[in-house]
Amino acid sequence: MHLNKQNTFQNDIIFVDGLWGTGKSILGPIISGMVGVEKIKAESLYEYISWLNYLGKIEKDAAVWMMRTYADSAQYHNRIGREVNLRWSDDTGLKHVINKWNYLKRLFGPEGDEIVNEINSGNFAFSVMSHMMMLSPNLLMPAYGNRVKVVEIVRHPLYVVNHFASYLERFESSREFTMSFYHRDVKIPWFLNGWEEEFVEANKFERAILSIIILYPWLDLQLIKARNSGLQILELSFEEMVFETNLAIQKLETFIGRKHSDHLNSILRRQKLPRETIAKGKGHASYGWVKTNISEAEFYKESLDIVLNNCSVKYINELQSLINWYNTKYPSKLSQFYSL
Repeated sequence: MHLNKQNTFQNDIIFVDGLWGTGKSILGPIISGMVGVEKIKAESLYEYISWLNYLGKIEKDAAVWMMRTYADSAQYHNRIGREVNLRWSDDTGLKHVINKWNYLKRLFGPEGDEIVNEINSGNFAFSVMSHMMMLSPNLLMPAYGNRVKVVEIVRHPLYVVNHFASYLERFESSREFTMSFYHRDVKIPWFLNGWEEEFVEANKFERAILSIIILYPWLDLQLIKARNSGLQILELSFEEMVFETNLAIQKLETFIGRKHSDHLNSILRRQKLPRETIAKGKGHASYGWVKTNISEAEFYKESLDIVLNNCSVKYINELQSLINWYNTKYPSKLSQFYSL
């Protein structure tokens, strides 16, 4: 039996994807602020299905069926107010909805086929925040075709080291849901298959750098392959989003094909954009982010010192090579700063 779902919705689907700590949470409300785009949802199912198919754990027809069905189901639930996120502090919560009253009124509105017709005729875009889905993007075109667009946000490797280290330090928590396996009784992220012995022997900062130096080239290669297959992708660096916000907004509007609402300025103020320094904005304190008023050069040096004081020469050199590559591909004001 070959699973299939042909009678899918016709609305746009927008994925905001990135590695851990790259800044997806500041981009989500900006995407949701575009005309006809639903409030962004943080959904792990899409990345899980993509990873499982990539690893040969689930058949392609089943994976595509689930991707199609779940996206349509989630958009339908969006439009009738089901599963409204009232948690105020969440990146995807009610706090970030532009017109809160109209959003809440859906709870008391109609349901049924007329909602599906409304979604299709109005092309109300479904927006999703995913993690690392573009490491295995092969299902997106078979599932959604030209309906789907991906905004991939990348970030300077040095500035994600602390986030990765803090995340991996609590990786054994039962509240941590990244796909994983065990080696010598140590929980290992799925993408480190083949490097598990090195991961087990490394300290938390070396584990972070090991992950980063594997993931960045992997992601870059998959983005090239996916774009060559016809997938619509916009690569946007966190540094451009922070330092050249107006240019980044123009790129987003052109790529997605939608304008922002009149609330754009208030959204940018809430996201602390643009910024003089990266650390003067928002971030996840639980993953090592600390708001500071020091200069960008000082913050960069502090980030360097963490690596220099905690890692062996092997990891320092490999991270430096990755930084050199990143500075060439995504130049920014960070490119001028010190080497390791």
